[in-house]
Amino acid sequence: MVYTLTMESIKHLIILGPPGSGKGTQAKMIQDKFSFVYFGTGDLMRQEAEKGSEIGRKFQAIWDKGQGELIPDELVDEFVNFKLREIDAQKSIIFDGYPRTVDQAENLSRVLNITPDNLYVLNIEVPKDLLVERMQTRKVCQKCGQVFFRPDEKGIKACDDCGDALLKRQEDQPETMEKRILVYQTQTQPLIEYYKSHATLINIDGSPSINLVEAEIEEKLSGVF
Repeated sequence: MVYTLTMESIKHLIILGPPGSGKGTQAKMIQDKFSFVYFGTGDLMRQEAEKGSEIGRKFQAIWDKGQGELIPDELVDEFVNFKLREIDAQKSIIFDGYPRTVDQAENLSRVLNITPDNLYVLNIEVPKDLLVERMQTRKVCQKCGQVFFRPDEKGIKACDDCGDALLKRQEDQPETMEKRILVYQTQTQPLIEYYKSHATLINIDGSPSINLVEAEIEEKLSGVF
């Protein structure tokens, strides 16, 4: 179904957090438990790059520079707006990896007719030293995208869900980690201030184990979705 503007109170959720905060893992948990449509912008972009489409080639060219830069707003907005047309307008969406700037947030509000009353934002907070440690030691399944922390130490060679190989993502290479965190702090963190008055903002401590973070998120979302 084509996504069209609606005045109905369809609630949407955005998950924010710096690279290494585990927001992708938690977003997929939320999708399963609360029946959201998962909108993983990074995954969708990587799929587009693998297809070799015109916009996918533009994404890949920026990633190949290896400098941790964000994709320009206008390019991301164009892609997101296009992909949203494929989603049922009556479904609640969880956004992972978008928006990353205030300009992107304003675009999303226009496209979905979002108001502060029907938008919730989870902000996962993790200290920088822990972020770096996680990014240095994690790998992902190249097929299904499941994240594994310290798989080498645990003797994990393949994904326990689909059996495919694990790899270290390009953005987790040492030369790009520090830049990605800096980019997040300077360009994405202002969203936290923006959403204090444009959504219901829920702060989450992302330092504990995945299971403990999951439990806190589930508790805070229960009764809302």
